[in-house]
Parts: sequence; structure tokens; C-alpha cells
Amino acid sequence: MTLLRRVPFLFLLLVCMAHRAAAADQWIEVRSPHFVVVSNDSEGATRTVNWQLEQIRSAIGMLWPWAKLDLNKPLAVLAVKDEPSMKALVPEYWERRNAVHPATVWVGGVDQTYLAMRSDLEGQDDATTNPYLTSYFSYVSMILQQSLPRRLPVWLERGLAGVMSNTLVRQNRILVGAPIPWKLERLRTGTRQTIPALLQVAPNSNLLRDSEFLQSFDAESYAFVHYLMFGEGGVRTAKLDRFMQMIANGTASDAAFREALGPPEDLDGPFAVYISRSLFSYKQFNLDAAVKKQGFTSRALSPAEAAGCRAHLHAAMRRPVEARAAIAEARKAGDVPEALVVDGILLDAENKDHEAQQAFSRAVDAKTTNPYAYYRLASLLWSGPVDREALTRIEQLLTQAIGLNTGLPRPTRWLATRGPRSGPATRWR
Repeated sequence: MTLLRRVPFLFLLLVCMAHRAAAADQWIEVRSPHFVVVSNDSEGATRTVNWQLEQIRSAIGMLWPWAKLDLNKPLAVLAVKDEPSMKALVPEYWERRNAVHPATVWVGGVDQTYLAMRSDLEGQDDATTNPYLTSYFSYVSMILQQSLPRRLPVWLERGLAGVMSNTLVRQNRILVGAPIPWKLERLRTGTRQTIPALLQVAPNSNLLRDSEFLQSFDAESYAFVHYLMFGEGGVRTAKLDRFMQMIANGTASDAAFREALGPPEDLDGPFAVYISRSLFSYKQFNLDAAVKKQGFTSRALSPAEAAGCRAHLHAAMRRPVEARAAIAEARKAGDVPEALVVDGILLDAENKDHEAQQAFSRAVDAKTTNPYAYYRLASLLWSGPVDREALTRIEQLLTQAIGLNTGLPRPTRWLATRGPRSGPATRWR
């Protein structure tokens, strides 16, 4: 066997070995009021992951009562017990030379948003940084984007997400805004923009595509928002809230800032003093006593169900080889509707419309609870001949999609305001 022939064989062999190792674990599902977590860890550890997510959700609601906490797009959480399990879920981070091996990965799929995380990283009560910073940053960003009628300035959105990303859930309290040492150190030892220049960076700026600039921008945005929220005894907290309300109501960012917070150039000096200090204030909340671990429901997943969950994540990460290996594993173990959904998603990504339509149709016939399968099948049916029977079928599929997730605006709007006769919806939002 030549080397060229051996390489693909070895790659497939490694993929199969990783999937066999994952399949050997017992996977469970734990449901709390607002989150579903699938894990190969113990039930106790998985309940703790749910509980922490619920507490952070409550903290955001306490800090921002106007926030829309229920995400428009379904969130799937996979919490794994150790680094080898994380490597099997998100292998690309172990394939890159000198890449960071993450404890958490946030992925946007066509059907759901996926959070993959290690459940074995428990924060100690004396620790000041959250091991899941990047995931909480993404979670807060999504809540902000869906809660306000207008997008916030990029420095404010990323700064707020940065501050909230270091929310720490302890045994009897929640800490919001604990300092992130490396962000502050970056500002102290490197160069930073003036506050007026920071405020002028646009969300579509080419500067933000430069990773070095983005890291500095995020560090300064984080520190400036921290200053506005907690600096000088919190005297600007209410002013920051007013600034956000003015932005949401349509006031131009520059005018709103000057009216609510004053001339930005006047804050440059006080901010420089603030980031040079050694002690920082933050907020402390009581835990949400209504969220109790023992009230969560749990069940063991079948090998087919567990493989279907992993297949979804691999498809979202554009790893078709791993996704199809997991689909094959699910079919060998008994098949589940979710494996059929992933099959449809992969075929759809390859522009194989007819095959994708058949896969989604089989998933719907198997009574999948994934609303995207119903929605996408309706869109694909529209691309062919559409008679009265087909229109009735499309309307039924959209109604089922809405019934499974009423927060999905596109199928709701298509069905309620125009009906399928006005044309297909081709994107899932």
C-alpha cells in the first residue's frame, strides 16, 4: 500500500477509534427549566453544569430586567468529562500546531447553536476568573443582540459581554464583574486607543479582522465598560443604562454618549488612572433560590441518541467525516430521528436537494422534535412543482415547526403574514 493510499485509511481509522471511545461512555441528558445538557460525565457533575447556566441566566436578568433571556435559536449543550472527550468532539483544535486546547467551544449550526464544554473544570471559591469565559461571552452577546431593537455600538456590546463573561457562580453567591487580569495587563503594558477613538470603531471596520487589534480592542472595551459600571463607586451605572436606552430608541451613538455620559475626551484621563489600580469593585448577587439541582430531570441516553447528538455538533463544525461516522454509529445502534436530521443537513450543505429532501422527510416521518427539519423540508418542497396538496403539506410543516419552537420568527412570519404562496424562505434565523 503506498503512502498516499495509507494516509486517508489512517485518518478514517483514527476517526473510527475516536467514535468507538465516545460510544463506550454512558451519556445522559439533564433538563433544567431553561437548558438541556447532554454529557458523558456523572449525573451530579451534569446537574452542576445546568445549575450554573441557570444561575448566570438569572444574574443577567437581575442586572438587565429588559433582557430577552430565551434565545430565538435553540441551544444544545454538550458537557464532557475530560480533555480526551473534548478532543473527540472538536478535533480541529488538536489538529492545529500550537493551537490552544479549549475548555469550551461555541458553534453556530443551521438548526441550533451548540455549546461544547468540559464539565470537569470546577471554579474554586477563591478563583477570580471563569474557565468558560469564551462561551459566556457568546451567550451574553446573543442575548444583547436579540433584546434590543437596535444593535449597540461594537465597543459597548463586546465590552458588556466581556464583563459578564467572568460571572462566577459560587456555593452561596454570584459574582459579576470580577477583574480579568490578562485584559488589564494588556492595556497596562501595550498601547491603547483614546476613548474617542475607541468609540468610533464601527462593527464592519477592517481593523476588527486583525486578531491582534481585536484582542486589544476587546481588552479596552471590557475595561472601559467595567469602569462605567463599577468605577468611582458606580456613579455612572445609571448613566450607562440611560445611554443604552437612548441607543435603543434611535438616538445617534455620539449624541447619546455626550448627553448621558458627557464628552468622551473627558473620560480618557480618569480611565487611565482606573486601569492602573490594583483593586476593582464588582457586583454580588444572591443565588436564585428557585433553581434547585434536585428538581432537574435526568435520563440515560441510548447509544443511538448519544451518537445523534455528537453527529449534530460535528455537522455544525463542518466535519462531515466525523458526522457521518456518528450517523453510522447511531444506525448500527438502532437509529434515531436526529441522525436522519443530520443526514439531511449534510446533504443540504452539498447542494443535494433531492437527497436532502428525502432525509428530512424520513426524519419528519420518524417524528423528530427538531423544528429545523420541518422548516427546511417545507422550503425544499417549494422548489418543486407546487399544487394544492403540496401547499397544504408546506403549511402543515411550518405549523409543526412553529409548534416546536414559537420563538422562530422566519417560519412564523412566512405563515402568518403571507403564507407559503408568496415564496420560499431559504434561511433559518
